[in-house]
Amino acid sequence: MIKDLFQIQNYKLFLTNMTMLGMAVAITAPFLVIFMTEIHGMSSTGYGIFMASAAVGSFFVNTIIGRYSDRLKFDRKYLIIAALLMQIMAFLSFLIIPNTWILIISYIIFFSLGAPAMPQLYASARESINQYRSSIAVMANTILRSMFSFGFLFGPLVGSILLARYDFTGLFFGTVIMFAVVFMSSFLIKNSNPPAVENTIEITGYEEPKSPNLLTSLTLFIPFIAFVFLHVGQWMYLLNMPLFVTGYLGEADSAVGILASLCAGLEVPLMIFMGYVASRVSSKTLLIIAGFIGSMYFLSIGIFESYTMMLIGQLPLALFLAILLGLGISYFQDLLPQFPGYASTLFANAMIVGQLLGNLLGGIANDVLGVENSFYISGTFLFIAFILFFFTKKEVRKGEI
Repeated sequence: MIKDLFQIQNYKLFLTNMTMLGMAVAITAPFLVIFMTEIHGMSSTGYGIFMASAAVGSFFVNTIIGRYSDRLKFDRKYLIIAALLMQIMAFLSFLIIPNTWILIISYIIFFSLGAPAMPQLYASARESINQYRSSIAVMANTILRSMFSFGFLFGPLVGSILLARYDFTGLFFGTVIMFAVVFMSSFLIKNSNPPAVENTIEITGYEEPKSPNLLTSLTLFIPFIAFVFLHVGQWMYLLNMPLFVTGYLGEADSAVGILASLCAGLEVPLMIFMGYVASRVSSKTLLIIAGFIGSMYFLSIGIFESYTMMLIGQLPLALFLAILLGLGISYFQDLLPQFPGYASTLFANAMIVGQLLGNLLGGIANDVLGVENSFYISGTFLFIAFILFFFTKKEVRKGEI
């Protein structure tokens, strides 16, 4: 099956771009909060609002682009190129804009406009996959997503080196370079749907299918909410885990890095393995399993309050993330096979909304209930998602949207 993947048009290029995109995001991600709080004097609450604003902007831009991207009269790659240019402008803002308020506005605008880069890259890949053989789509998507995670293995290390040697200027300059490389290589994407020749028979009475409306279709709304809840639980965990390990359990700061690195190291091979499993077991079934396993892990943190148990728990956590991030995009694309762009956008938006709510609720749970009890809330969100997936479908049929 792996050999078949490399026969897909543009697939090698997609793998390369996805790896570099993961690195570009990961270079800056761990250090942006330090830059904004220490250099620009922003409070932690202010930084949370700043990130939330960027997430809201990304959601709206993704939604608008996603609804119309499957009816474009031009190659989808130009959407990807335009979005990557906006990402370059977003991170250039940190290098050329000294005023805090202008920087905030510039970043939110350009970052939001650049949000469609990832879902449209997935959609373009799905079109190439379908043109070759749609039966290997799950495996192909899973490998693609694993390459994004693979980029996250090295991105923070590269960012640490750049920050140590060249300060924040080098950090953001390195990020811009990575986005620029993806931007330039995206021009090499070949059109997977070449235009038809002019001597064709005109078909009258044909109505071009319109993208479905999420809010008016329970068939789409239920899995969307389930994915949001999975991401809420995940981001609540990511927010509170470092505080729990260092502040509550009294472990060293390096213990947090060990947990993160162990999970990332397990996640990539598990993603590839789950791609093989998904060819025999439906994505819906695997997502049900992921919701249950993830909820049990988060609940166990509050029950055992042990760093050793958290180390052991990185295996089920990595399995949960491998299914959520590796198969989630395939689930939505299989749900809406006629609309790869809109389907990819639903997945991206569920992640954005989950990240936004997870960060907000994670902070509230920490302040109100205590960090040791916040994981019960994370586990509850995942368990509700586990139940919701029983009421979802594997594909939306005609007349259901």
